[in-house]
Amino acid sequence: MSQRKLSLLMVVCSLVGGVIGFFVGEVILERLAGEMAHWLLIGLYFGQYAFFVGLMCLLAEMISPRLNGLGWKQRYLGFSWKMLVPSTFVMVGVVAMLLQLLYGSSFQVSSGANNIVMLLDTSGSMQQSDPDNQLFKAAADMVQKMDSDMKIAVVTFNDQTQVLQPLVALSSQATKDDVVQKLLNFPRTDGGTSIDLALKAGLDQLLAAQQVENSTVVLMSDGYTSLDIPAALAPFKQHQVIVHTVGMSQMDADGTRLLEQIAAETGGRYFNVEHADEMTGIFGQIYDMSRQDRNLVLERTGATAQSTVYAILRVVSLLIIGGLLGLALGLIFDNRHLAKSFIIGGAVSGLLAGLVLEMGLSSIYLLDVVVRLIACAVLAVILTLFTLFIPAAASGGSSFQRRRMATQQSPRALGARGESKRFDL
Repeated sequence: MSQRKLSLLMVVCSLVGGVIGFFVGEVILERLAGEMAHWLLIGLYFGQYAFFVGLMCLLAEMISPRLNGLGWKQRYLGFSWKMLVPSTFVMVGVVAMLLQLLYGSSFQVSSGANNIVMLLDTSGSMQQSDPDNQLFKAAADMVQKMDSDMKIAVVTFNDQTQVLQPLVALSSQATKDDVVQKLLNFPRTDGGTSIDLALKAGLDQLLAAQQVENSTVVLMSDGYTSLDIPAALAPFKQHQVIVHTVGMSQMDADGTRLLEQIAAETGGRYFNVEHADEMTGIFGQIYDMSRQDRNLVLERTGATAQSTVYAILRVVSLLIIGGLLGLALGLIFDNRHLAKSFIIGGAVSGLLAGLVLEMGLSSIYLLDVVVRLIACAVLAVILTLFTLFIPAAASGGSSFQRRRMATQQSPRALGARGESKRFDL
């Protein structure tokens, strides 16, 4: 007989699984975002998340089989373990890959930035922040990655500015190699930090070449400059030039706030670097963002930042992922009543998680981390609450397992068993 049930243990365990999946996902984003295609990254992100939620829900039902019944635990627990990875990591991960491919597709004419200007801090403090000169190695790696239809300019700054590379088209490998050699052979310098001069010099490069439209500026510094922010950023806003900023974690709070504000005011993103060797991955992320490679769990920037189409796509994608997560739990327990409950609950939780991501993601790194944590928690918890609203019958055993047993027993014996009806998912 169907009845409404609620397993508080499963609610708690699902939340724990969601939090574990969140932390693993943050490591994936931090370490692999610049090295892996977005579709594969997102498939891995949601695949492992679904696995940990499914694992913890299975453990909860093992401890207290309130939803699926004691008969399931006694006879069919092994089958549930076999279904765990295919139903969660594989199924959800593969569908997440496909949804990311759709979300990353271009439905608008703009293809992102065509020009990138790099502003690199060479002040004396960088010798402590970046003793191995990882900044210029990361910049060189970014140049090598850039497409042949891109243009690049490099400006170094301390008390003064120096145009290391005027804006040039990377139409040939020889041009790329020339820019890379200039970066790798740049000598150490000293002095203070003049971010205001760097911003002006970077914009001058674009204005001189009449290439202001579809341009991105990347500013990396570990210092602070007293800056009239409205006046300094007015021309960037006027020409819709995005400024992404990168700062070292050991810099003072005033420097961090300045870089965060520059990024926020121009529609860019601030990146915090704890160790200098992280800059290669961060520069890779910035380049992907400049080409409008959208990611389901990161902020959308550029021409599609306010796009209603991509906002709907993100929310619908999370709704589908949530519904699939519910289906995965139904497959694990092989109970159609629970599957119905979990699918509906998963779709609702996915919808809410998608809205949290769409409305909460910003240019502030720590805030984005909190937003993803909330979305992961919402997806995990609400999913398991819907057994309270949709009646579910206790499991008498797996339909897949029962079929195998049916080949070994007579119809009369099967009738004597009086097993409850199940379903094939």
